[in-house]
Amino acid sequence: MSLRTILFDLDETLYPSENGLWQVLRDRMGDFMHDRLLIPLDQISQIRQNYYEAYGTTLRGLERDFCINPEEYLEYVHNVPIQDFVKPDPALREILITLPYHKVIFTNADVNHSYRVLDALGVRDCFDQIIDVMAMAPFCKPFREAFITAMNLVGDLDPQNYLLLDDAPKNIAAALDIGMRAVLISRNHVDSEKKIIQIESIHQIYKVLPKSCR
Repeated sequence: MSLRTILFDLDETLYPSENGLWQVLRDRMGDFMHDRLLIPLDQISQIRQNYYEAYGTTLRGLERDFCINPEEYLEYVHNVPIQDFVKPDPALREILITLPYHKVIFTNADVNHSYRVLDALGVRDCFDQIIDVMAMAPFCKPFREAFITAMNLVGDLDPQNYLLLDDAPKNIAAALDIGMRAVLISRNHVDSEKKIIQIESIHQIYKVLPKSCR
């Protein structure tokens, strides 16, 4: 089957991890757990790791164990000055404009955060669709059900028509398991039993696309 849709992760995929935004977001997650749920500071790191392994995100674990309002949590976590970290990326914009595919943001963040990041990068109008953590509820990446939900929302149930670009090896593995093509975007080499294709930056995307797009 031919490639028709590219699923783009958002954070640390469309912008470099070195800009520090994700660390601030992680800190905000911990602040919410301590300030709103009164979880002791020395327990937060382990709880978040347990949630990530079991449910894919801290949000899903807190929903299960504390019945939190997801919108309230996401608004709190993402209440940071995005433009202090994410800058306009004309090169990325030029790449996206030239790609002859359906381009979809597929993120465990929410729509509002996605818009703010895309606006800061200057590429909001380059994407056709956003599939966020609320759209795939009660699941999220890396679970199979989240990918099936995404394909349903796109309107194409053939996984061979998709390419996922993501910075999380677990998400890449899940995409490969369901039959999608997938490329890891990371500067850190990842050892895996699967044959994971890897590039260091979203700007190298042409290396993993069909030759007709290079």
